[in-house]
Amino acid sequence: MTKLLPSRDYLQIREAAQVLGVSEQTLRNWDRAGKLRAHRHPINGYRLYRATDLHALLREFPYGGEAGQRPVGRQLTLELLTPETNGSSPAQEPHSLPPSHWSAEVALDPKHRPQRWDSPSSTVRRDWRKYPQEAHVLDRSGGAYRRFSPEEIAILQGFPAEVVRIDGLTNRQLIASIGDAVPPPLARAVFGAIDEVWDWNSRTAIEICAGIGGLAEGAAAIGLEHEALIDISPVCKALLTNNRTWRAGVVHTADVKGFDYSEFRSSVGLLSGGPPCQPWSQSGHGRGQADERDLLGHLDEIVRQVEPEVFVFENVPGLATAANAPYLRHVVARLSAPSPTLRYGVMVGLLNAADFGVPQVRRRIFILGFRDRPAAFAGHCFARIERAATHRDPALPRAGRRRWVTIGEALEGRPDPGGWRRWIAAAA
Repeated sequence: MTKLLPSRDYLQIREAAQVLGVSEQTLRNWDRAGKLRAHRHPINGYRLYRATDLHALLREFPYGGEAGQRPVGRQLTLELLTPETNGSSPAQEPHSLPPSHWSAEVALDPKHRPQRWDSPSSTVRRDWRKYPQEAHVLDRSGGAYRRFSPEEIAILQGFPAEVVRIDGLTNRQLIASIGDAVPPPLARAVFGAIDEVWDWNSRTAIEICAGIGGLAEGAAAIGLEHEALIDISPVCKALLTNNRTWRAGVVHTADVKGFDYSEFRSSVGLLSGGPPCQPWSQSGHGRGQADERDLLGHLDEIVRQVEPEVFVFENVPGLATAANAPYLRHVVARLSAPSPTLRYGVMVGLLNAADFGVPQVRRRIFILGFRDRPAAFAGHCFARIERAATHRDPALPRAGRRRWVTIGEALEGRPDPGGWRRWIAAAA
């Protein structure tokens, strides 16, 4: 069977022309001249343009278009942008930039509206990889916007930029994987508090649904040695083995439900993981336990097989809404007694990554369990996590804490990746 090209990684010639602000004939000419090669659909032969190629061209020639042409009803030039040392604003006036990619209706949709340079980001999601649902930011004046680079999105998640400096992966793949991660500063606060209250018999860890290792970074920060990092995604495996602190050999691409945990039984200190959140999120249609991606109902079985000293699981706050609360209580009850002889003190808490210095408002549910301890012990640990918070909502007074970190503060001093466009007046 002929393999089709991924539709969201490629744009049709009409869409590509709109993004670049040129005519379709110009794109055909560029293809023949080798300036911007088109890919051919394997069935109908139509020209398709890789989204990453278009963004690369916008960074190189941010004005788009061609001298002498009026493909969008106005003169466009092909001057080369001289980047500033800080990506807070374009080098030219907003009125001289190419127009917005989208109509006002699309641009003003809450899923598409740009981030604000002087505010923390909204929750980074894997959907940021989509087109036209791009992750983009307004400059300080509110008159221009551009798309975030994968490195910038990693920084918004609290990762160092070098984590996503890797060959062979598309921007879409990188952004989707980054969007699923637990921010390492939040993970360090969680595991730092656990380390203060727990006397480990084994300073080892296993992580399921490891993603790109946000939770794992927190466990490694307190000196736990990972025996296994398991995720079903080959993209995550590539990122988990890209200059990380743990051994590459402990990273496994596998379904956590079918993984053999027998060699780790009763010998591992920590079991952690971030089961897929889409079943409980708005973007995942909120199908909950009816969603085949739901792993929460299988966590007690994995705990039973591993018998860790401590477990930590993370998920979206939608899990704690009134509609889903009965299922969450059911999950907690099963985790409290995963077998007739195994008992854990379990408690659920809501944490915001922005309170721990991450430039992003990201609220998440954490489930903590301690073997042979009452639930109050887990509550005591949550109190320590709360005391470890370093930042606060600017609208709320809190002595001794700094205001939430903004996008501009997090990206200060980084090169401007370019690709600026004029924002519509109604959204400025």
